[in-house]
Amino acid sequence: MHLFHRLIGTLLFLIIAIGLQAQSAIPKNVLFVGNSYTYFWNLPQTVGLLAKEKNIAMVTRQSTVGGATWGQHWRKDRGLKTIDLIEHGNFDAIVIQDFSRSAVDTPDSLLYYGQLLGDLIKQKGAQAYVYMSWAREWDPYMQKPITEKYTELAAKINARIVPVGPAWQRARELRPGFPLYDEDGSHPSPLGTYLTACVFYGVFTQQSPVGLPSRIVTTDKDGETLFLSVQSAETALFCQKVAEEIIAQFKG
Repeated sequence: MHLFHRLIGTLLFLIIAIGLQAQSAIPKNVLFVGNSYTYFWNLPQTVGLLAKEKNIAMVTRQSTVGGATWGQHWRKDRGLKTIDLIEHGNFDAIVIQDFSRSAVDTPDSLLYYGQLLGDLIKQKGAQAYVYMSWAREWDPYMQKPITEKYTELAAKINARIVPVGPAWQRARELRPGFPLYDEDGSHPSPLGTYLTACVFYGVFTQQSPVGLPSRIVTTDKDGETLFLSVQSAETALFCQKVAEEIIAQFKG
């Protein structure tokens, strides 16, 4: 009986230890590095609020300029302070997102500057996440090189993949014409940002996004209510399930 109690005690200790380890792996201070694909419809804030809904403390910041490439971030062009933020910001997770056509038009540059950023992120003790973006609405064949190059980079810099583009592709396979895009066929609509945020939540927390709220609400400095995203319950659940499916495919 004494041995049985010891075994039970050991088992409970292991369960608690594993739970604490998983919880500690969730990033608490996140920097998003990118351009308009990151800042459209307040993606970083939306991700942080989804985490908050599940009682996960997560502070998100961003270093973004419209159309910015990783080379511009690295060289501190256009007033970007990305490198200073990485070096002195005390982030435990850094998301990097290159110009939307880089994987197609300048793949060597994507890999070169991605490697430089990845090495710096590792040097500062943070975990790198590569934000795998989507194809243009009128050119779905873009997704293949985007997926391939970001996967190649992730392996080189030991980054975790956030497979947003594949989630968009899957959603549009299941529901052709699903309105993820802005009118320009490139940037995300509010719905596109919601699906993107569900993918980020699932990757960051290693928890299923199914069950997240369909409305994402915060307040401004005066205490007034701000609705960052308002989706129907059915549409939100569809996005959550697509995110869950694609994340499972990219695990490992």
